[in-house]
Amino acid sequence: MRIPFLSGTAAGLLVLLLFCAACTSGQSNQTPATENATVATGGFSAVAIANGSQVERFTLEEAESAALQANQSFFYLRGEHVDSSGKAERWIFGVHEGNTSSMQVYDKNGVSTVAMPPGLPIQGDVPVGGLSLTDALKIADSSSGAGAVDLTDGMATLQLMNGEYTITGPSSSSLGITINATTGELSSTHG
Repeated sequence: MRIPFLSGTAAGLLVLLLFCAACTSGQSNQTPATENATVATGGFSAVAIANGSQVERFTLEEAESAALQANQSFFYLRGEHVDSSGKAERWIFGVHEGNTSSMQVYDKNGVSTVAMPPGLPIQGDVPVGGLSLTDALKIADSSSGAGAVDLTDGMATLQLMNGEYTITGPSSSSLGITINATTGELSSTHG
């Protein structure tokens, strides 16, 4: 009597195993990797927007009011997919609160906290009263020659750290400029 029970159990386990294998090896409904390519951007990863998705952009002021508390100051700012009006799809703040530092991200999903990227220098706070974001973008837009940055496609990256704005195009081979955040002086052009 035990042999039919054991062979029935073994047959059942075999069917279950085959069913599980079929479930995991079947065709996936995931989007092809070419539509959601991930690009490394200085310790952060930005997901490319698939065609047909609506792009939402936010001003720096909207991001600051949502992501920063009254008792916080920030030492790092990054805008991803910045357009010529100064709006970005994502704003990232390096934030000081007492003796603790963290990264606050503001995008279409709201505010989230992410880990500090390795090697990001935690310097003094971004000075108040320096060159505004709008003025930095005007300088970048009006710069010509080897370091000119095209802001019309809305794919530039803006970074404010260590007293300098760095504005670059969408790829690592894109041209870019660095501007002193206090004086507005064009520090360098790079490509």
